[in-house]
Amino acid sequence: MSAGDDPSPDATQPPATDETGPVEPTTGSESLLLTYAAPFLGVLLIAAGLPLAIVGGYVVVQDGVGLCGDPSITATPVDEYDGVPETVEELPASELSAAERRALEEAIDSPLREGTVDGDLANRAALLEGAIVEYEGDRYYVQITSQNSCLDVEPLLFPIGAIAILVGIAGVLTPPIYRKMAGFEERMRRDRTD
Repeated sequence: MSAGDDPSPDATQPPATDETGPVEPTTGSESLLLTYAAPFLGVLLIAAGLPLAIVGGYVVVQDGVGLCGDPSITATPVDEYDGVPETVEELPASELSAAERRALEEAIDSPLREGTVDGDLANRAALLEGAIVEYEGDRYYVQITSQNSCLDVEPLLFPIGAIAILVGIAGVLTPPIYRKMAGFEERMRRDRTD
C-alpha cells in the first residue's frame, strides 16, 4: 500500500460537500436519527393529524352548514305495496306534530318522496318502525329514513390535529434543513480557519 492510497481522511481538508452542504452528517448517530427517525415520526404525526383535524373541523361547522340535526322521512302510497303487514301501526294524521305534517306534505309533493322534519318529532318511535298515515283521503307508509344526528366529538381535535400535522411536516423536513445547517456550519468553520 503506497502513501497515496491512505484511506484515512486528512484533517486539514474540508469534508465532501455538495450545493446543499456536507454529503453526510458528522456522526453516525446523527445520521440515523436525522435521516430516518425524524422523517418517519413526522409521517406518523401527519397520518394521525389529518383525520383528527378533519373530524374536529367537521364538528365545528356541521350544524352551521346544515349537515345534521333534522331527520328525513319518506311517504310512499300504500297501494304501491303488494300487501301491508297487519303489524304496521296506523297513525292518525291528527296526531302528527306541525313539523311532521309539513314534512309529510313535502314528501308527498316531492318526486323523491322525501321530506325533512324541521322541528318537533313527537312520533319518533312509531315513525322509526314505519306507520300508515291517512292524509287527505290517501294512505301513506311513512318512515324515518335518516336521523341525521350530529357527530359528537370534541372540537379540540381540530387544533390537536393541526399541530400534529405541522410538527410532522417539520420532522419530514429535518434532513434537508440539517444538511443546510451543517453546510453553513462547515463554511463558517472554513472561513475562520482561512
